[in-house]
Amino acid sequence: MWCEFNFGHNTLGELSAKALTSEHLAALVAIEKRSHLTAWSEANFKSSLESHHVVVGLLDSTHTLLAYAVVSLVAGEAELLLFVVDEALQGKKLGTAFLQKIIEALQRSKKAQAFFLEVRAGNVPAITVYENLGFNQAGERPNYYATPWGREDALVYALDWGFEFGLND
Repeated sequence: MWCEFNFGHNTLGELSAKALTSEHLAALVAIEKRSHLTAWSEANFKSSLESHHVVVGLLDSTHTLLAYAVVSLVAGEAELLLFVVDEALQGKKLGTAFLQKIIEALQRSKKAQAFFLEVRAGNVPAITVYENLGFNQAGERPNYYATPWGREDALVYALDWGFEFGLND
C-alpha cells in the first residue's frame, strides 16, 4: 500500500508508517483528545476507517502510535483531512518528517497529482510546516472553524506535483 514506509528520526529512532485499522481506534481517540483543539470523535474515526479514507499511523519500535494522518484520495487528488502529532512529541520536527514522507509516498504511488489541506488561519506552526514543504495558499474559507473563542477562517493550501497519471495504475 502507498502509505507503508519506514524512516529514521534523530531522537526517536526507526519509525514505521502503515494504514491503521479499527484496532487502533482507542489510541487514535486518546491522542486526538490530548493534541487537537477541536477533537474528532470516536464516530468520526470509525467513519474514516470504514470509508475510502486512508488513516496512516506513525509507530515507534514498540508499536506505540505517535502521529497520524487521515487522507482522502478521490479523482486524482489527495486531501489531508486530519494531521496530528501526539502533544508530547510536538516541536521535535516529527510532524514535518512524517508529512514529507507521506508526500513522497503519494508522489511515488501516482495516485494523486495534487495534495490539498485546510488549516486554521491562526495555526502558525502548522502553516510554517506546510509552506516549508512546498504547499501554497490557494484560497480561504471565512469563519470555517468553530473554536472555543468563536469562528476562525480556514486557509486552503495546495501542493501540485503536476505529473500525468492514470486512474487505473
